[in-house]
Amino acid sequence: MTVRFEEKDLKILKCIEQNGNCNLDEIAEITGMSRSTVHYRLKKYRRMGLVKGIFAELDPQKLGLDITTITFVNVRYDTTSAEEIGEKLASISGIFAVYYVLGDYDFIVVAKAKDRDDLKRILREIHSIEGVIKTGTHFVASIVKEEKRLLVNYNEEDLKKLFCEK
Repeated sequence: MTVRFEEKDLKILKCIEQNGNCNLDEIAEITGMSRSTVHYRLKKYRRMGLVKGIFAELDPQKLGLDITTITFVNVRYDTTSAEEIGEKLASISGIFAVYYVLGDYDFIVVAKAKDRDDLKRILREIHSIEGVIKTGTHFVASIVKEEKRLLVNYNEEDLKKLFCEK
């Protein structure tokens, strides 16, 4: 299902992503829209499930989570499903992303750890999941881009092409 918006919608959504809050007055000022327009549209986005909440973005390195790893996981599905294994992987403390993929691996897991002992705990928990047969873990030497916000990854022209009414 493709969602279509007006340019006003994209301005509000991008403002929320960039500024990390839902203060109606600030959004209205930044976007040049009335407070009531912003209020109505934010309410609509929440009802649609598009805006689920506003979260602070914490700096992992300043919290001491200096190790980022990407682990490729191979599994066998004798007694459990991919969905069940994915849920078990996702429930491990320190794992930030789990992707079920097609190709040479079954899952790609992204984790952040405080130190080597913390990373060993995460890897032990991955290996303890029934069905996991092999993993390959790669340390991230440096992060070039790690952006959790969606709209800031697109330029204005592409956003309009992808999401605006024609």
